[in-house]
Formats: sequence, structure tokens, C-alpha cells
Amino acid sequence: MSGIHASHGSHGAGDHGAGDPTGGPATWQPRPETAADTAAVRRIHLAAFETAGEADLVDALRRDPSAWLPGLSYVADAPDGTPAAHALLTRCHVDEVPAVALAPCAVLPGYQQRGAGDAVIRALLEAARAAGERTAIVLGHPPYYPRFGFAPAAPRFGILPPQSWPDEAFLALSLDGSTPPRGTVRYAGAFGID
Repeated sequence: MSGIHASHGSHGAGDHGAGDPTGGPATWQPRPETAADTAAVRRIHLAAFETAGEADLVDALRRDPSAWLPGLSYVADAPDGTPAAHALLTRCHVDEVPAVALAPCAVLPGYQQRGAGDAVIRALLEAARAAGERTAIVLGHPPYYPRFGFAPAAPRFGILPPQSWPDEAFLALSLDGSTPPRGTVRYAGAFGID
């Protein structure tokens, strides 16, 4: 999609299993990203997407103090300690009201369909709740994000996209149970949306 990176990297096609395809349970360890994870996060996005666009977006967001929210970039470690999945929330606004944008998210190809994406997103959304964030926005794979509580933003909440995007792919979530603000979403400059 032009101008924004939809948040449905490789996990979006259905990373919903909590178990290993060989039958054994997968144990994911979601945690906040540290400085030591920067290279691993880039590798995850380079492996999960066809271009470097999402990896470059994460790097650009990391450099933008008005977008980057400390503690709201998460990885999920595989049992061997390898970061296998990444999800990121950055500052956006609904008109002038602060919100968070979930994007991009990705899972290493070797760990897809094993619950890593679900684990990292659930932990990240809980961290956002704990940080006092009220509303999360995502442009992503319609069958995937409702499992986290996301619903179509425009028809359900009156939250409009900055460009013409399908209602079923532009989603919002109240993190604190309150009614989200109405208005048009404004993303961080790194997303390249005018």
C-alpha cells in the first residue's frame, strides 16, 4: 500500500498457533527490545518482507524522538534465546489526541505459524495499557487483528485513515475500555504519509 507499511508481515497470514508444528509446545518470551536487539530486529524484518522498506521504517522511527516510545518495541525470543518476532508501537494522533500505531510487525520465516507473532503483539499491547496509552491503530490483515480486540476504525469508532484504505484493514482498539477519539489519524513522518 502506497505511503504506509501495512502491519501484516509474515505473521499476518495466520500466526495463530501456540504450538510447534512438530507437536511440541512453543515457549515464547516476549520482552522489550534492548539496544543489543537492534541488528536482530532489522534481520527479522529483512527476512519477513520482500523489500527492506519495513526494516528501514523501524530504523527511521527509532531515530524520531516524537514517534519512538521507549518500552513499546517488543521482541519475542524463541526457546533458544533468538529473537524470532518483533512488534512496534509508535506515536500517532487522532486529530490532536495521542494514540499509538502498531507497525510494522514481523516474524522470522522459520518461526511463522507457531504463535510468536501473537505472543509479541499481546505483550506489546499489555505494555501500552500499562504505560497509559488509550487507543491503538493498525493497518493490517483483516482476519488477523480482531483476535486482539481490533475492530474497523471508521465504522465502529469514527476514526478515519489519512488515505483511502479499506475499512476492513484499517482497525482500532481501545486499550483502556474508554471510547476512542473521533477524527483522522496522523502518523509519524517516517511513514511518508502527507
